[in-house]
Amino acid sequence: MKKLIYLLFALPLFFVSCSDDDDLPNFQLQIDMTGQTEITDNGVVVVPQGTPLTVESISIVNPSVKDITLGGATYYWDYVFQGSTLIAPFGMVFNTENLPLGSHLLQIYLPVLAVNYSPAEAVASYTVRIVEPLQEGEPVPDTPASQIVTPQIGAK
Repeated sequence: MKKLIYLLFALPLFFVSCSDDDDLPNFQLQIDMTGQTEITDNGVVVVPQGTPLTVESISIVNPSVKDITLGGATYYWDYVFQGSTLIAPFGMVFNTENLPLGSHLLQIYLPVLAVNYSPAEAVASYTVRIVEPLQEGEPVPDTPASQIVTPQIGAK
C-alpha cells in the first residue's frame, strides 16, 4: 500500500518531464553601430585604431511570437568579458586606442524571454578588423550601420 502511494506521488513528475522543454522562438536582431568605416559583405566590421566602436542599440525584429523581450546584453571582446547592461537599448562603447591591428571577435550574449516558450540565449558574433588610425585632420567616421542578423539561439 505504501508503495502505491509513493507511486502516485511520483507519477506527476513523469508527465511534467515529457513536455517540450526546448521550444524556442524564432527572431532576428537589429544591431545599430557607429564608429566603423564599413561593414563588409562578409559581415566584418572595419574600425580605425583609436576610433571608438559603439553599439547604439539592439532590438528584436521579425519575431515568430508576439510577446518577446531581451533580458539584457553581455559583451565579450576576444573572449574577455567587457561588461553587461540590463537597460534597453543595451548599448556599449569599445575603446580601440590600444588594440593591436588585425581581426578581433566581438560576441554579444542576450537572454531571450517569450510567453509560452523556454527561456533562451541568443548570441550575435562579429569579426572586427582594427585598421591603421585615421590621419591627422581626417574626419572621424560617422557611418551608422543598422544590421539585421540571425543570432544563434539555444535553450538556457
